[in-house]
Amino acid sequence: MGIDREARPMTFRPMPILSVLSLISLGILILLGNWQYNRYSEKIANPSIFEQVEESGTIRVQIERDGTENAQQVYGFADSEPIWRRYVPGTDLLTGETVLIMVEATGGPQPVQVAVSEFAGELSFDGFVTQKSASLSSFGSNDDPENNIWYAFNPTSMAVRLGVEGTPSIAEPVIMTVRNADNLAQTRQTLNPYAFSKPVDPLPPERHFGYALTWWGMALGLIGVYVALHRAQGRLKH
Repeated sequence: MGIDREARPMTFRPMPILSVLSLISLGILILLGNWQYNRYSEKIANPSIFEQVEESGTIRVQIERDGTENAQQVYGFADSEPIWRRYVPGTDLLTGETVLIMVEATGGPQPVQVAVSEFAGELSFDGFVTQKSASLSSFGSNDDPENNIWYAFNPTSMAVRLGVEGTPSIAEPVIMTVRNADNLAQTRQTLNPYAFSKPVDPLPPERHFGYALTWWGMALGLIGVYVALHRAQGRLKH
């Protein structure tokens, strides 16, 4: 005859330091996952950047070779890295107006003199033609117009330097070419944050959702490791 045994209650003796560190880490992982999911939800509800890209039009301009000799370099940022954008004068073939055209950029904190005569001729790209006012520099450096270097965007002064009357419109491509400062032959294509009227976050919403799943998955993994470690140490018994 079998002997009935009373079911043993589960015992759990947590490791104090490990438990505290695990709880802190778990909270951080969950918060990171929630933040990424909130960014995903915001972008799904307000896809402003993608709407702005769709609103861009094809711009056709004519750039004279002598207009590329004094390309104006303006300091800025793209992909969280410093860049120098280059603007040259040209003619908007749709309106016949003179515009300053952003033709390319170079990465790096210091300006690099690069010939941009290759852009002479007719050029077409997807972008925007806009009016921009002068901005203030937040980098504590003075503009150097004689060397075509600007830390604050100033279309009027840039136009004077280029011999263009008045304050021209600015032609900004949606996608810009960025040269590698250490090897000018190397280039990459990236979203031009200065083409848009609203701040640009180029990361698509699906990436945020993927990051959220990653953080939450790490939180579940942490719980699993915590339980397994306590079982291995005999601190968690049924």
